[in-house]
Amino acid sequence: MVLNQWDTYAIVYDEGIGSYGQESLHKNLIDPLILRFLQSYKKSAILEVGCGNGYLLKKLAANARMVVGLDSSRELLSIARRNTSGLKNLSLDHGDITKTLPYANATFDIVIANMVFQYVPQLKKFAQESSRVLKHGGSLVVIVDPPGRALYVRAQELTGKKSEKFLTSASYFTSGKRTKKSLWGKAILEYYHRLTEEYINPFTPYFHLETMTELTEDGEMPRILSLKWKVY
Repeated sequence: MVLNQWDTYAIVYDEGIGSYGQESLHKNLIDPLILRFLQSYKKSAILEVGCGNGYLLKKLAANARMVVGLDSSRELLSIARRNTSGLKNLSLDHGDITKTLPYANATFDIVIANMVFQYVPQLKKFAQESSRVLKHGGSLVVIVDPPGRALYVRAQELTGKKSEKFLTSASYFTSGKRTKKSLWGKAILEYYHRLTEEYINPFTPYFHLETMTELTEDGEMPRILSLKWKVY
């Protein structure tokens, strides 16, 4: 399972994202989309899994009743504690989203997974667990690298224009672990390529899909896939 790489690159990630999410992809595409999905959340209890350096938690804590961050990297959690110090309605936990979440049933109104799923080997357990810890009618907001991005990159490769960023490649229809240059060219990360159906099917027994949004930065390559689920 891909965990320790985030300890290795915790400082690189924090410096690149910024303590308040100043990096352009998050500031201009991801965060506005998440806030649009959440709408009014002033009385909500929110869990962010894969919370990283805590930048989004800090933004949400300004209005939410309670925010909790969970991450598998102890190094990132240490940075998140520093970045979010003094916020009394915010707490941080160490945990693995492929296992049982350390929270009681129906604890949260909202669960957020922001650019996390591409780094974990399976989603079935999290689908079960996120539905368990959400209150009836609660929301799950998912942001991922879109599978369509891999299709675009593969098409470029087949025409002789291989990307220097994606170090391993295969057919769009071949799921599994791959490697890429990431974090602004400063890291080599392992990730899991999935088809779109593999981001959807594990959740359909527990949630209904309320909306799906795809975003691009350049008008051509898919850059963000977002899914907002409602728990049954």
